[in-house]
Amino acid sequence: MASRALTSPEILLLDKLEEIDTSLPVTLWEQMRTDVTMAAAVEEADIRTLPAVKQRRRMFLRDFVEKAVNHPIHVYPEVPEETLRQLYRLHLFCCQRAIHNIEVKRNPFQLGFVALREMKTALMGMLISYRLIDPSCPYSWNHDFFEMNIITDKNAEGDTVIKFNRIPPQIIPLAVTEELVTDWLIYRAYDNNGIRTLMDYKNNLLTLPDYQRGGAPENEFSRFERKMQEQRNRVERHKNQELDLEFRKTLVRNVAQQTANEMINSGLSASEILEQAFKADLSKLVINKPQPRYNEMNYNSFPQSPNNQETKARIAPQNKPWLDSVAEEEYIENRQPQKLQALPAPSAKQEKAKKTDKSKDMSMVDEMIAKFLDED
Repeated sequence: MASRALTSPEILLLDKLEEIDTSLPVTLWEQMRTDVTMAAAVEEADIRTLPAVKQRRRMFLRDFVEKAVNHPIHVYPEVPEETLRQLYRLHLFCCQRAIHNIEVKRNPFQLGFVALREMKTALMGMLISYRLIDPSCPYSWNHDFFEMNIITDKNAEGDTVIKFNRIPPQIIPLAVTEELVTDWLIYRAYDNNGIRTLMDYKNNLLTLPDYQRGGAPENEFSRFERKMQEQRNRVERHKNQELDLEFRKTLVRNVAQQTANEMINSGLSASEILEQAFKADLSKLVINKPQPRYNEMNYNSFPQSPNNQETKARIAPQNKPWLDSVAEEEYIENRQPQKLQALPAPSAKQEKAKKTDKSKDMSMVDEMIAKFLDED
């Protein structure tokens, strides 16, 4: 391949990145390779820069690329092997992007600083995205929190050192995943269209209606990941609703088929089954028993005497407030003159008369009970 014949540091770094990375689309790899080749050709054709300066710059870039490719990265606290591999992918891409930075082209000594800054921006974008996706993360984990607690530096040997100070170790493998790293590579690819390209790749050339572009790269990237997760949740909920509806339809269909078979076995014809099905009243299948009302409950558990018609007539307006006001007024007028009076001491003849006349005695008892109930 013609690009592999070139010995520029950019091509060597891109070859290493493509060797360990299998997630990026092929078209994006070809675009990045074409951009690197064109940038190298433009630099070689520049006649304003002296050849000695170009040679020195090439040596400096080659030394930087060899350290980035061959030296490991150190992460504190320790992370799983898969997370370390994703961080190495991200590290190589940040070095590749730093080579094409405008500041580095003016001053090659800024190369290491720009690469570390790009690495910190990438980690902040991924962790902020995870914080927006996972509701269990504290609300205090904002942009300033991650900026203070993500440290990217170089040690004495020139290796890249990444420190997560106050971030729990179990959160890092959940945030630095292959999907998020790939999304960041698409989003920050050299000479790419940014968030528009990532949106086209992730959403099949469909836009997000409530997404707002702009802002810092880490904030724009995290907002996009949040909107994509919301859209996935909506699609998943819609699928679950469709599955539930299909299950109910299948269940009703099976029950109807079984019921029709039973009716056919009982001797009914097809026309009779259809007639019963279309004329059936499903509301009769539910048994609605009316609950007794409070005013209609019977509190008298003892047997009543046969001569208590007058007592019932007097008690009825109190237990049934829905009677008309006319009947209530008549009942009050009839009740007013009937008041208890002091009776004289009973004589022997009167006591004998009471024993003989039982009907009068029962009526007197009924009147006493009725007046007692009226006073209550």
